[in-house]
Amino acid sequence: MTTPEARPLRALIFDFDHTLTDFGRWVDWQGARTEVVALYQAEGVEPESITGRTYAFGLFAAFDEALAERTSRARADAVRDQALAVLDRYEQAGAARACWLPGVPALLELAAVRGFALAIVSANGEAPIRAALARLGAADRFTAILGRSPLFPPKPAPDMHREVLRRLGVAPASALGIGDSPNDMRAATAADMLTIGVLGGEGTQERLFHSGATWVLEDLTVLPPLLALWSNAV
Repeated sequence: MTTPEARPLRALIFDFDHTLTDFGRWVDWQGARTEVVALYQAEGVEPESITGRTYAFGLFAAFDEALAERTSRARADAVRDQALAVLDRYEQAGAARACWLPGVPALLELAAVRGFALAIVSANGEAPIRAALARLGAADRFTAILGRSPLFPPKPAPDMHREVLRRLGVAPASALGIGDSPNDMRAATAADMLTIGVLGGEGTQERLFHSGATWVLEDLTVLPPLLALWSNAV
């Protein structure tokens, strides 16, 4: 593993599920998908008309686009809001049972000592994320939390990372993007941040590096020593 570049580090921007917590393992994603698809079927949009997409990202956007073309943007927005509420409701199960992944509590303590700003950029809903953090005793640890929103395109677009950087008042060169998926890496890289991929979630080491990861770690227990190297380098 190469050592960090000599640049000041001011912020850590995390994905949530499979990066900080095991949130997603407790969510009935199939049940959520069934309800969301039923909402769009009631509007005349059939799943068979949506090809080449995956749930939660492309599929959801494709349903929204198809309904807007079939009816109107206003109607599509109304159904989208219903669908987002369905996802939030299912994700509350994750909020009620989520646990920290290895290394996270120690990492949060180190970040507090060193004065790093912490933020979350996630495809999960902001309300379930905040509920999970409150239950885990970390409601006040994160300066900015941005969950899925109709205001921002999802990862791999860099818009959510750029918005969080704006809220933190931190330049991309002083922030580190951390996540488990190739889209996490692509989004943070496109926002001009250095990135750390974490194994155990969506991405293999090869896929994470291919998607722009600066480093890939087995889990977050390895991150505090890396941050110490970073601090010693600047």
